[in-house]
Amino acid sequence: MVKYIKGGLRMFLFKAKKQKAVPMDADINTLLMLANSESDPVFRHKLLLRARDINPDDLAVHRALLMLGSLHEIQPNSVDFSKIKCFLIDVFENPEKYNEEEIKNKALEMFYDSQLKLCLKLASDSDVFMREYLEDLFQEYIRIFLAGDSSKVPSLFGLRPRHSIGKYLARPMANIIRNMMSCPYYSLSEQQLSSGQFYRACYRYLSGDMKWLHEELGNKILQHLK
Repeated sequence: MVKYIKGGLRMFLFKAKKQKAVPMDADINTLLMLANSESDPVFRHKLLLRARDINPDDLAVHRALLMLGSLHEIQPNSVDFSKIKCFLIDVFENPEKYNEEEIKNKALEMFYDSQLKLCLKLASDSDVFMREYLEDLFQEYIRIFLAGDSSKVPSLFGLRPRHSIGKYLARPMANIIRNMMSCPYYSLSEQQLSSGQFYRACYRYLSGDMKWLHEELGNKILQHLK
């Protein structure tokens, strides 16, 4: 199961909880603060909807709803990674798991999601918003589904070798970049934007230790990323 906190996700088990009431007298800032610290995605969604009711044009509220995705729709005691917004990137890591129609739909959702379109309309600089949104989305995927996967990054007594994590993640990271760069459903600019922002997300997560990823990608691809 999944927990969404302060723009991030972490694993947890849903449990039956006492129903909470949305504070109807709270302002938008208070509602956003409560939502960011809320562990229950269903109640988090209710808080954000209340904030949206107060100001339908508040970009921070709509961005929070965008990053939440469909997480609030996950049923208790069930596992459905597709409800996690960043899991869209799995189609680039593991395209063999999907049919062609699914690949197309998931690839296009990353750029043409209706909530994203609304955010871009509200943003003062839509290009900056798009780049930051993609990098945050990719950071989430790297943290949860790449670095968080014990089959990719081995651990000893629960401890993972941070100094060599780039070595273990180089191949899946490179596969994602290559698949984004060659996605037939993207324009050239979308291929460049998605692969470039994913590369930047890798750089951030690995704190600049990119030697293994660079070896995996090769000079020809790196020239198009820099």
